[in-house]
Amino acid sequence: MLARCSTTWARGASKAESRRWLALVTSGWERRRFYKEVSVHQTEGGYGVQLDCRHLRTPLRKVFAVPTEPLALAVAQEWNCQGSFVQPTLMHLTALCNTVLDDHHRREREEAASELLQYLSTDTLCFRAPEPPELVALQRREWDPIVSWFNDRYCLQLEPGTGLLPPVLPPETLRTLQQYLMGLNKWAFMAFHHSVESCKSVVLSCALFEDRVGADTACDLALLESRHQTSRWGRVEWLHDVEAQDLRARLAAGLLLARLSDTAIVGHLS
Repeated sequence: MLARCSTTWARGASKAESRRWLALVTSGWERRRFYKEVSVHQTEGGYGVQLDCRHLRTPLRKVFAVPTEPLALAVAQEWNCQGSFVQPTLMHLTALCNTVLDDHHRREREEAASELLQYLSTDTLCFRAPEPPELVALQRREWDPIVSWFNDRYCLQLEPGTGLLPPVLPPETLRTLQQYLMGLNKWAFMAFHHSVESCKSVVLSCALFEDRVGADTACDLALLESRHQTSRWGRVEWLHDVEAQDLRARLAAGLLLARLSDTAIVGHLS
């Protein structure tokens, strides 16, 4: 049940409860659900989430606080949807917010952006297979429109590579994308970083965050080669289906973080 609750962390919370909570958020193991109600409340730093009126905290024990109420509600819904066991590894939005709040990277934005752009040299959409002909045609049909949009949108001339040849990266391409990344707030930057790491593509992540494609389409494009293989040799449900659903969830969580953390967008919708 999602409800507003202004009650602060109970001062009488036992050390055992604190240790149990810390163990939960710092590990990937399932834990039996230890709370009944999830609520959202306004805090000094924005909006927080409470479990049975106890403040949700990050792995580094910071009080969980995000900039907008819709983002807090989305995180609260992740916790509310847990069944008898809590599965942190499936709570992508919570994990992303924790990463921002705990500032795990601890690097200057310019350095982090430069490292992220290194993905362009092996970008999924720009590193093409030379054969078989059916796959080459499929890559051209589904990937070329996205690459063309990318070049038009950012006034670039990125050219995909084939086989062992990396894509052609003019210097202005890196400078333009560096400026784009530097303009993102810390929440959107983390969301974009997460998307690139998930789908292994800067080009596809830009298309996702600029609303050229949705999360479902982005997932299909990222797994194009896998889809081609399964169309020929068959699909292993426990492997290919799980891979696709996990990537779809990760991309959707990143996009949701970018949108719901933007106070301008949230303010316009409210």
